[in-house]
Amino acid sequence: MDFDTLTKGISLFGSALSALKQARDLLPDGSQKADATAMLERAERELKVAEGEVAKKMGYEICRKHFPPEIMLSGDDAVWECPKCGNKKDTRPKVFVI
Repeated sequence: MDFDTLTKGISLFGSALSALKQARDLLPDGSQKADATAMLERAERELKVAEGEVAKKMGYEICRKHFPPEIMLSGDDAVWECPKCGNKKDTRPKVFVI
């Protein structure tokens, strides 16, 4: 399976989750709504993990300071930053002077 197909599938899954959240909001308060909320939260965590795995395969860095993992964004000079917590990872080659 190629990455384009995989990313489209993850995107469609995310859209389905959004629709399910809207449907959940139509439920009356009670145990069914609480169960639906718990299941949707689990599905969202699993979706974030899947997105992270795809991003990692595509060469992105992943922030491991929280769960689910967040995809880090590249700034200048190959320094990656987590948009959620601000964690930075410098991927530039290290130069040692002796």
